[in-house]
Amino acid sequence: MGEHSATVGRLAAVIAHLQTDLNRIDRLAAIVLDVGSAEDLQVLRMLELVGSLRVGELARRRGSSVATVSARIDRLEKRNLVTRRRHPDDRRAVIASLTPNGAELAAQSRRWREESIAAIAEGYPVEDLERLAGALGDDPVLRHHS
Repeated sequence: MGEHSATVGRLAAVIAHLQTDLNRIDRLAAIVLDVGSAEDLQVLRMLELVGSLRVGELARRRGSSVATVSARIDRLEKRNLVTRRRHPDDRRAVIASLTPNGAELAAQSRRWREESIAAIAEGYPVEDLERLAGALGDDPVLRHHS
């Protein structure tokens, strides 16, 4: 168990370092793309990935409150990056969707993020990267996609 714990600790440190780098990239991308904040940009990318979502579901997937996500949606809507509409079957529910401009910026952000990860992964054998991706499992955002 000691060796396993040490390896898990190393993995946690590597993931934390990677997350720090990706957060920095998101902060810079949000400035360059004039999106607002890194978190606003992450909302755009989530909507690009899974499509239109109820604001409550978006909050759940982001691990945020509905109020926080609603404020993000407000800012993104003012920038013409997201639209809101009432759910046709539940008038209390609000659905957030990307505008064409929002989709374009989300795609650009995703490409920059993928390029950054590719630069980090450069030099590693594809088999090792495949094994790592398999070991880490499916993307939890996609796993919850309905």
